[in-house]
Amino acid sequence: MSNQSVSVNMNIEGKNIVIAYVLWWFLGSFGIHRFYLGRTGTGITQLVLLIIGALTSFILIGYLFLGILGIWWVLDAFFVHKIVKEHNNSVGIKNSTISISKSGEFHNNSLHQLEKLHSLYEKGVINKEQYEKKKAEFL
Repeated sequence: MSNQSVSVNMNIEGKNIVIAYVLWWFLGSFGIHRFYLGRTGTGITQLVLLIIGALTSFILIGYLFLGILGIWWVLDAFFVHKIVKEHNNSVGIKNSTISISKSGEFHNNSLHQLEKLHSLYEKGVINKEQYEKKKAEFL
């Protein structure tokens, strides 16, 4: 039996800055962008400020809470980028390559050929005997 080596690329992605800013823009007063970024404590705080502010705005004290939330919302425009970068750095790995070795050499082109061969077999273009014969040649 010959040596085979298969490479598998695995992407581990962090938080998306575009999604974070869209959440900040449309749902920022609810603190949803903070929940997305893993900052649940401050997300809950923003949500509580909004609820208390809305419920007490009829006695004017609520505008203080809403004002604080508004200032925080504006400041978050500058902080979201930093929070996303910090989170993605804490993940540490953006692109990782894992190599799995087996006896034999296996090239990416061979994998592509096997996929094509399997597709032909599934479509009924070639029979099982032809499929197995060609598969054995590739491997």
